[in-house]
Amino acid sequence: MPATGVQHIIVGTAGHIDHGKTSLVRQLTGIDTDRLPEEKQRGISIDLGFAHWESDGCAFGLVDVPGHERFIKNMVAGVTGIDLCLLVIAADDGVMPQTREHLEIMDLLGVRAGLVVVTKTDLVSREYVDLVREEISELTLGTFLDGSPVVPVSCLNGTGIPELKLAIQQLARQMTWPSRDDLFRMPIDRVFSIAGHGTVVTGTVMRGTIHKGDVVDLWRIGCAEPAEVRIRGVQNHGLDHEESGSRQRTAINLAGIKLQDVQRGDELSSPGFTKPSRRMLVRLRVLKSAPISIKDRMPLQLHLATRETPVRLRVAGGRLAPGEIAYAELRLPEAVIAEYGQRFILRRRSPARTIAGGVILDPALEPRRRIKDLSAYGTLRDNPDELQRLSQFLAGCDVVDSSPLTAAWRCGIALDTYARRVQELLQRGELLKVTSSPTLLIHRDRFQTVMTAMLRRISQEIARRQPRRTIPVRDIRAACAEIAPPAVLEAAQSHLLQSGKLIRIGTNLGLSEGRAKLTKQQSATLANLLEAITQAGLAPPTAKELAVSLQQPPKQLQELLSLCVEDNVLCRIGEGLYLTAEALDEAQTRCCRLLEQAGNVTVSQLAGAWNVSRKYAIPLAEYFDACQVTARQGDLRQRGPKFVVPPPLTASVPTPGESA
Repeated sequence: MPATGVQHIIVGTAGHIDHGKTSLVRQLTGIDTDRLPEEKQRGISIDLGFAHWESDGCAFGLVDVPGHERFIKNMVAGVTGIDLCLLVIAADDGVMPQTREHLEIMDLLGVRAGLVVVTKTDLVSREYVDLVREEISELTLGTFLDGSPVVPVSCLNGTGIPELKLAIQQLARQMTWPSRDDLFRMPIDRVFSIAGHGTVVTGTVMRGTIHKGDVVDLWRIGCAEPAEVRIRGVQNHGLDHEESGSRQRTAINLAGIKLQDVQRGDELSSPGFTKPSRRMLVRLRVLKSAPISIKDRMPLQLHLATRETPVRLRVAGGRLAPGEIAYAELRLPEAVIAEYGQRFILRRRSPARTIAGGVILDPALEPRRRIKDLSAYGTLRDNPDELQRLSQFLAGCDVVDSSPLTAAWRCGIALDTYARRVQELLQRGELLKVTSSPTLLIHRDRFQTVMTAMLRRISQEIARRQPRRTIPVRDIRAACAEIAPPAVLEAAQSHLLQSGKLIRIGTNLGLSEGRAKLTKQQSATLANLLEAITQAGLAPPTAKELAVSLQQPPKQLQELLSLCVEDNVLCRIGEGLYLTAEALDEAQTRCCRLLEQAGNVTVSQLAGAWNVSRKYAIPLAEYFDACQVTARQGDLRQRGPKFVVPPPLTASVPTPGESA
């Protein structure tokens, strides 16, 4: 078991078939990575091979990849997550097609460092090796291997192997390594079973740490939900460990999952960290050597971690020429797992060729949201400033999640900085606190979007129900249900009322600048009904009586009466009974005068004061009870909490000598 403080580093080979990658690994580690009978029979690597060695405080895990063009998907699965690259070039062949393609793949995947190994030097002269060096300089120009060491070796007699090990160690010491975080991810590249132990999966840990006994999510190809699995055991290079972490080749014994239920391309991750998606925003780079331009909706093969799947592109501008960089959208027939900042490769199906790659900027675009301007949206997400990136991400969320997992997954915010970043945005006014119990935060841009959408939807609903100026609150909530969660809608409604953009009339809401649209016939009917109600004073005709006298359908007449109530022209005092504001004021004045004189009054006394029958007196009395102008005690009415002393019948005239 490695000593405490050992630096773990993943080294990957690359290069053309039969250039000696597997022999080189055997020389470095003493391990033969060709494990399949077919590989030993044919003398070529078909699948990934794994080896390791320790030296100078470093534990190196080696991934040996096949060099044949038919097995590129295996090669990409292997080099995903490597730290250092050994680009292997045979001295007798020089640079070959897969040499170039493997280098391009690792460059696209963001491999940061490496060196070039010239093998089979025992087959050529020193002058020929020098010619290969010149070819290598031209090949690596502008790539991550530009200026890297070139080490000639012979796997036949071991010449140069000690120098190669030393060069790898020096390169490892020069590199800076990111600290471990708490979120675990490991794409699975191999699955097998061990008698007495069950299912074992292997892979390179991309991030985080896994411990024996942990419960993690197993994301399987074609499954919309993860399976929870327990880690029965952890191994590194054949030795049992209590934990394993980033930059380590790891074997994990899974409990409760059958061998046939797991495959390469599946993935293990911390619970709740990632989710599958079929749409992703990416920054795309087309290789200068690509034989074709990339066109909008072009079908390609996506290589993402250890997964290969078909994909179609939506490209800003509709076309990308070789060498160009632009923002694009990946659209997949089946969901995949990815995270912010993850690298990927795109290959043409036939003839097979790597043509592009890039970086994921948003691993989970909303399924129904169409991005009109990919360039503008991509620029916002492709921001090195973590705070601005988080702000832009939250501007697309209904509420600010109290958990940091989503922000870590979708925009690369570290778990331990999320809460602090949220507070910074709150202090800057970019986040708003719209409710306090519980505390609900929303980005100001998102809140403005919700309010704008709410006003537009209310306008549409009112237009659909003309003649209306307002509609019931319950209908507004139903119409706006898809815009945002109920708590956000309620907060938006309150803000719109406070700002005066919405008005409330009873239990209805409407636009403050809204006006009902009436036909000529409706306008004439409205004028006639208002005249009839106004002339009748405190004993107006009922809605049914108006419908008969005006020869109007009851439903259409009721719409006009409701409109008058919304505009405060009429007041509804009972079932089918409406009074003008002037008549209602007169009724209240007479009621208050009677109460001031008598103290307690009956409905009959009120009817006498109003000069109306009980048909009108009872609804009027109940209306003033509801308004708290009066208070009912049995059959009597007395002054209510909102009783107003009526004005005197006649103005008093000052006597001589008094001030008027």
